[in-house]
Amino acid sequence: MSGFKYPPTADRIKGLLQAGRFIRNPISIIDQTVVDYGTTYTFYMGGMQKAVLTTDPEAARHVLQKNHKAYEKSVIVTDILGKYVGHGLLTATGEYWLRQRRLIQPGFHKRKIESLVTLMQTEVDRCMDRWKDKAANPFDAYAEMNQLTFRIVASALFSTSLEEHGLMQLSQLISTLQSFIIREVRQPYKRWWFKISGRIRKHLDMAEGARDIIREVIRERRKEANKPDDLLTMLLESVYEDTGEGMDDEQLIDECLILFVAGHETSANALSWAIYLLGKHRDELEKIQQSGPEEKKTRIRNVVLETMRLYPPGWVVDRISLQEDQVLDYHLPKDTLWMIYIRGMHRNPAYWKSPDQFVPDRWNDESLDRKAYMPFGAGPRLCIGEHFAMMEMELILSAVLTRWDIELLTAVVHEQPLVTLRPEEEVLIAISARDVQTLNDE
Repeated sequence: MSGFKYPPTADRIKGLLQAGRFIRNPISIIDQTVVDYGTTYTFYMGGMQKAVLTTDPEAARHVLQKNHKAYEKSVIVTDILGKYVGHGLLTATGEYWLRQRRLIQPGFHKRKIESLVTLMQTEVDRCMDRWKDKAANPFDAYAEMNQLTFRIVASALFSTSLEEHGLMQLSQLISTLQSFIIREVRQPYKRWWFKISGRIRKHLDMAEGARDIIREVIRERRKEANKPDDLLTMLLESVYEDTGEGMDDEQLIDECLILFVAGHETSANALSWAIYLLGKHRDELEKIQQSGPEEKKTRIRNVVLETMRLYPPGWVVDRISLQEDQVLDYHLPKDTLWMIYIRGMHRNPAYWKSPDQFVPDRWNDESLDRKAYMPFGAGPRLCIGEHFAMMEMELILSAVLTRWDIELLTAVVHEQPLVTLRPEEEVLIAISARDVQTLNDE
């Protein structure tokens, strides 16, 4: 180990004693460790694997962007997540990932995504119509946003090819899988028990059930003469430059499943946090509702950006080094595991004024330094669905705030850091229809 220089090392014994708390919710422990050891420190994941965590944007951009070829996703993503959801863009690495990215990227161009706005708007309007029956009783905004964003992804991907029963079944399977995956990630010392108790096999069977639903949709779509203009058709018609051939069914299933896993809950979480924050900050909600059309669009976009600063859905990103590397003042060996703590970076006081405060207007400042802002990641693996997600979230939030007055009934909602950063409690709201004349004026 001589010649290598690691960041300060967090107390390993203390880490083991805090393992139970860490499994339930690691955020408070990580935040305190950043205070104790600095923005970049060494720790032992699960008390076993040596790793480096950082909230420093320079270190993050070095790993994710500047020297990205020297790093790849760790086995946490490629093996553990991959065995349940396949090897699509989120979980693939190396040359295969690059080949898939080049194949699929054109379908997620901003102009292409804008063509899906009618499909999105149809689902949003249906949801807002359903809310008319909810005005009498409080309900959980997260549950509603989760259902709506899942339906939007299903509509954008499959148009009307998936029946209601199949849609609900797929949603339940994916939700159950995500809950188990995070347990396997955080409790590596229990994997032997998960295996011999049959829990891994049970969830692998669930994953195969989800694949069967998608497989049937793909088989039916291949038979159609007049294919709808949706993402599945785009994936079916995409061909590799070197062979002129398209993806086989199993590759298509991998990519579709990844789009469901990565493409709906992330947006649902951000929207739920946005509703929570606007409920806590009525002045910001009223500014939006009292704005003209153009100002309203800007304010809604600022709320989305600020929400993802405080509660980034992808709250942590991992990489493992393929060779020795110099990062900041540290010289680290091959196979160093990096945990890039996006949530901590977004609240790093060295880069943000009032870092823990909800200040949407900060995004009007043209001099704002955005290098410490990475809600969609950074570098070549920047989220392919960024434009889709932003358009979707702005569309939904605009519809909600235009049609409804919102009262937040849950006093405090804590973070639940699973694969994504979910609300732990219900985001309980009561709604009432806004004045008809006000809607007409808008």
